[in-house]
Amino acid sequence: MALHSIVRVPEDRPSGLQSRVSYLPACDAEFFPDLLKAVSSVVDYFTKSSRQLRNLHLATGPRRLLLRLKTKISPDTPNMMKVGNTLVSYGCMNALAVRKILKKYDKVHGSLNGREFKTKLQVMHAELLQSPWLIELGALAINLMAPKVPRPLCLADSTDSMHYGQAHQSFQAQQLDYWTCDFDSEKHTLSYVFPETVRLDFNLECPICLEVVFDPVALGCGHIFCRSCVCAAASVPAFQGVKAARRGDKCPICRQSGVYITAMYLDELAVMIKIRCEEYFHERKLEEREARLKEAKEYWEREAVAMMGF
Repeated sequence: MALHSIVRVPEDRPSGLQSRVSYLPACDAEFFPDLLKAVSSVVDYFTKSSRQLRNLHLATGPRRLLLRLKTKISPDTPNMMKVGNTLVSYGCMNALAVRKILKKYDKVHGSLNGREFKTKLQVMHAELLQSPWLIELGALAINLMAPKVPRPLCLADSTDSMHYGQAHQSFQAQQLDYWTCDFDSEKHTLSYVFPETVRLDFNLECPICLEVVFDPVALGCGHIFCRSCVCAAASVPAFQGVKAARRGDKCPICRQSGVYITAMYLDELAVMIKIRCEEYFHERKLEEREARLKEAKEYWEREAVAMMGF
């Protein structure tokens, strides 16, 4: 798998550049466009490859065969886990590299431009450590490790779980050191520990209904909600989906506008929740089905009245 490279900041800058300045037009005009180009290339590759891997895992029948031929990825469990872990490592290493580059840039130039550029990347949804695709890859890894366990699982704290999946021997045991999920404690989380570097914790609780996310959706800003909750926040029927929201609708949490347009459904996470929260999933499924049927009936009745004029 070919990996893109990130631009490096030379460390042998003259000491005279260490003076405190607020704006460096010559350096900024050359450095930040090059870095943005490199980051965009990395994000595009990471997103495309993650989508291909997820779609291959969830596909069945002829579509699975076509995707295998297109992606040239063998769909056997060890290989898919290896590819997924490589993608996660790739994303984390590049994200950390960008942070160090920007920190070094500010230190060398005595400016705050690197910090401001980091904020710009977050607004552009180019911050890999906040990417919903990391969540999808984590859910994929856990689903591959234990695809048929119909019970809540806390991989981080259970000695037994660390040895779970011995059918795939040492490779799966190694992956358990990286990805863990916890639905037993007060906080429902999916976590990733990048060896000796960083720990990422993704909250799987919907900030609107305060339950484990059901039919999860990630808005463009990265915040995760239940499909019905986030649709209600945008005043659109859940059966129409988030794409029916208005262009300027804002995230209920960060109030960033335009995030519904780039929203994505977290299908792999939905499968993980279905497997590990079986009782909760089926109860919520019945509630959602009843609510959506009622919502759809009321919606089409209003549409009929509007068309008929009475």
